[in-house]
Amino acid sequence: GRRVAVLERGRERVPGEYPTWWWPARREIQLNTPSGRRGDRRSLFEFHVNPELHALVGCGLGGTSLINANVVEPAEDAVFADPVWPAALRVTDGHRPLAPYEDRARAMLRATPYPETRRAPAKLGALEASAAAIGRPDAFRRPSIAVTFEHHVGPGGVVQSPCTDCGDCVTGCNQGAKNTTLMTYLPDAVAHGADVFCEVEVERVARRPAGAPWVVHLRALGDGRQRFGHAGQLFVTADVVVLGAGTFGSTRILSRSAHAGLELSPALGHRFSGNGDVLAFGYDGRRRTIVKAWTPVSGDKIVFRYDD
Repeated sequence: GRRVAVLERGRERVPGEYPTWWWPARREIQLNTPSGRRGDRRSLFEFHVNPELHALVGCGLGGTSLINANVVEPAEDAVFADPVWPAALRVTDGHRPLAPYEDRARAMLRATPYPETRRAPAKLGALEASAAAIGRPDAFRRPSIAVTFEHHVGPGGVVQSPCTDCGDCVTGCNQGAKNTTLMTYLPDAVAHGADVFCEVEVERVARRPAGAPWVVHLRALGDGRQRFGHAGQLFVTADVVVLGAGTFGSTRILSRSAHAGLELSPALGHRFSGNGDVLAFGYDGRRRTIVKAWTPVSGDKIVFRYDD
């Protein structure tokens, strides 16, 4: 019963259009630093480089899900037991208010562990051996990942092929096997009547007098200009606005909105943290764990060699 518009700064890319070697990937980089920004605002890999925190996020229809490993794991209860969270989200006496919604997301993304029936990647075996070596075999498990391992027709009728173990998860899945939002939520939204507009950047949001709609100020980029023209003052109005531009994107939109007069909390932009990722490096080991090496050949192709 509502008209829904999805506004996306980046391009729409379909499987087969993601970079497969370093030169086209190099052209898909945009960089944000305290001294300014470089690169096309629609480029796939957006780096934020700051004195205290660096981050890589994805820009495109599907966001960072296009270039992450698609691990789908709930946070431990201790995370949401922190009093910093609003009471409606906080874990109290073992009650987890977000649990029903986590279950819905897990079902839509079809999160499942890497199948036992497949030949395990060398790095997976190395982690299992490491856990056993320190006397903690229980510390090893296969996390749930939003990846398709068999032919599947997803939400909105999207046909997906199974994962080929190519390892290109973080440069964009050209097989269509990753259950990104491009493959799940967005087709489902379109199937229910939503309109999607790409290469349209949200500059800021504003609130008209009490009871009036929100105003979303836009800027058309690239091909978006063909649809919306080059007008400097583009905007749409809406009764409800949901900012889903990610930690950096949503904060940036809100900061610009506050600068233009929207009343917001002074805590905006403070207390950022990184992901709970852990990077570990080992050397001179007994187990070979290189899972992909590349060798340039003639032309613009790369031959990949898999080692175990």
